[in-house]
Amino acid sequence: MDDGINCYVVPQTTGTGRNIFQGGSPLHESLPLLGVQLVLIVAVTRVLYFLLKPFKQPRGGIILGPSMLSRNPAFKETVFPARGDPVLHTVATFGLMYVIFLIGVRMDPMLVVRSGKKGVIIGLSGFILPLAMTAVGFSGDAMVAEPDVTRRSTFLFALSTSISVTSFAVLSLILSELNLLNSDLGRTAMSASMTTDGIAWLIMVGYILAEAFLVSPATSLWAFLSVAALAAVILFAVRPVALKVIERTPPGKPVDENYVFFFLLIVLLVGFYSDVIGTNSFHGALMLGLAIPDGPPLGTALGEKIDAMVSGLILPLYYAMTGLSTDVWCLHWGRLQLVIFLGWFGKLVGVMVPSLYLEIPLRDAVSLSLFMSSKGIVEVITFTFFLTNKLIGKNTFSVLVCSSVAITAVSVPVAACLYDPARRYAVYKRRTLQHLKADADLRILACVHDQSHVPGTLSLLEASHATPQTPIGVYLLQLVEIAGRSAPVFIPHNPRRNASRIGAPNAPSSDSDRIINAFFRHELRHPEGAVSVHPFTTISPYSSMHDEVCRLAVEKRTSLILLHYHKRHMLAGGVRAAVGLRVVNRKVLEVAPCSVAVFVDRNAGSVGLSSFIPGPFQDYSGSSTGSSGRSTSAPQFHAAVAALFFGGGDDREAMSYVARMARHPGVTVAVVRFLPARGIKDDPADRRVDNRAIEEVKALAARSRNMQVREELVGDMERIVEVLRGLDKAGYDLVVVGMRHRWYPVMPANGLSDWSECPELGVIGDLLASSDFDTPYSVLIMKQQDQAGLNAAVPGAQDLCSGGSGRPPRTMSTGGSSQHQH
Repeated sequence: MDDGINCYVVPQTTGTGRNIFQGGSPLHESLPLLGVQLVLIVAVTRVLYFLLKPFKQPRGGIILGPSMLSRNPAFKETVFPARGDPVLHTVATFGLMYVIFLIGVRMDPMLVVRSGKKGVIIGLSGFILPLAMTAVGFSGDAMVAEPDVTRRSTFLFALSTSISVTSFAVLSLILSELNLLNSDLGRTAMSASMTTDGIAWLIMVGYILAEAFLVSPATSLWAFLSVAALAAVILFAVRPVALKVIERTPPGKPVDENYVFFFLLIVLLVGFYSDVIGTNSFHGALMLGLAIPDGPPLGTALGEKIDAMVSGLILPLYYAMTGLSTDVWCLHWGRLQLVIFLGWFGKLVGVMVPSLYLEIPLRDAVSLSLFMSSKGIVEVITFTFFLTNKLIGKNTFSVLVCSSVAITAVSVPVAACLYDPARRYAVYKRRTLQHLKADADLRILACVHDQSHVPGTLSLLEASHATPQTPIGVYLLQLVEIAGRSAPVFIPHNPRRNASRIGAPNAPSSDSDRIINAFFRHELRHPEGAVSVHPFTTISPYSSMHDEVCRLAVEKRTSLILLHYHKRHMLAGGVRAAVGLRVVNRKVLEVAPCSVAVFVDRNAGSVGLSSFIPGPFQDYSGSSTGSSGRSTSAPQFHAAVAALFFGGGDDREAMSYVARMARHPGVTVAVVRFLPARGIKDDPADRRVDNRAIEEVKALAARSRNMQVREELVGDMERIVEVLRGLDKAGYDLVVVGMRHRWYPVMPANGLSDWSECPELGVIGDLLASSDFDTPYSVLIMKQQDQAGLNAAVPGAQDLCSGGSGRPPRTMSTGGSSQHQH
């Protein structure tokens, strides 16, 4: 008998064997054995994942194989005996088919079209050059010395193609874990990888037809018709059903469970048919996934059903199976490793050269080429296919797996270190309100998460006093968390199309359209040329959404990014927190290319700045509309605004903003300057700069009835809190304050961080935003642009959310508070 063949009898499932009390072992039965294998595999892979994640290393199951644990014969025979391989292989392959289907669902084939020619050129070059170099390496009698390689020409062609391809499924996962999906490099890499995936797909179809032609020309024709029939059924039968399901699902509602179950069954049927015609069940599952529209509601529902069980529990089985077939102790240096190195080098050069030609910076081009060289689950599937079809033996399989792991283990960390997406946001020209010329238009990037953010944003825009002489350009960016897709989506909306549909009988009813139309109504309520609205939407992970915000701010040359506080004060009391939104805010504050403002909207009906914007989703009552569609009689807007000035660039930025507000006939502004009591020393240089800024504001106040300046002498934080509470009694609707006050002598940072909820807002900003500081007025916390990207970070900007972190309670008395949180 051949030594490579193991003969065994598949054990009974469970329940009929002898238990431990009868002297038997439950592991002799397949179900208990599978359970133990699952627990061990998942535990080991998760531990390895958390240990290796800081080093940006790929996960794997080599530790369970003969390289380490299974090198012990007792462990191998007990936990991974040969009799359990069929069950383990079947379960892992079954789950992997659904994983491949989900990858297809989350892929967006139109990404290549939207990304332009850059991704296509880099993808083609990064495929052709390594393919040529590996072909040269395999020429002649290169692989004669490899004893366990059969069907040499077929294997060499398939391996060359595999080395040259960069899989979208592998790359999107790596970029997602590194929070680079929204970066320019991430978009280019995903477009290029999808180009190589398309080439690999065409090669696969051509290979199937060529194999069939070797049997007979008629067989090749039948193979082509079989593949065409599969594509036709998916495209003209399954996809219309998916679109119909999406159409019947109400906005914001989940997809009916019966529909989800139907598509999960279709995956099995397509997988069966694909195996019958010889295309492999994985290719059929991928084709089916590409036909399902990504994103909510259907793509998201399918992802939720598959992710938890299959991706989290069964997929590690496939990695473990790879590890069980990999033995690093049997590796030997040969021509195969040299060819793999040539393919890797060819990929680097093939990506880097066109990247430099397309004016991508050198460091970014090197990072892109390294990312494009990474390997993962798709390559593991390919190598396993070689092994199961006896194209190679276990020695060659071990060489291929270990080489791929080594390449990825080196490429990904180096690329992540070289590429810093924040570099392109370092703007050397001042983009602040303080340095904005009096006659220049104010460009604001307003970020909104949902409809609750619209009234506050509109109120600030109204208070900013837009006129044809001092116009405001509003770049509206809706922040939507990605769901059911792998690649982020950036959508520029058509202003004319949306504006023309305002008030139409068949007006759109989606949340996005209502938000956009609310801002267009705001534009139409002002004279022509005073306000211009440019709406955009980003659908991306919270972890990398800040890249989209900062990129748009750079492109549109905005002077201010307007963010909303991640905690929303509810009318019924209490606070609702959105942790993902805080992640976005913190990262924007760190790398923003212009000034940033965080708005804490306390809209309690009759108080707070938002109360002066009636019905953001309906037109103002009492205002008539002219023939141009613009309001001919604007409603009265009244608001009392206070600016707190402690000193420093952030407070000067806040004071510049309220000085603009003071031009509005319905806005009254009071600048409150806090001076340290006698005996408290401060920095003379900072004091001179602040004094010049205050003198300019006093000169403006002398010419305006809407503005006044007063000074408060304070000696400690208790006195500052007393003044802040007095603002409530004075009836202010909005309080504007700078973010950073570390140098202010009355409020040293040490000791205050112990009770800060959100230290990234600064000492005073955190105090005013706190749910414990129960005041009715809204708060705007401003951070001036850090010149040349030299970020003077706010203490605690890198901290995680402190809610429930075990920090000591506040020792400062702040009166009645709302403790209830949702």
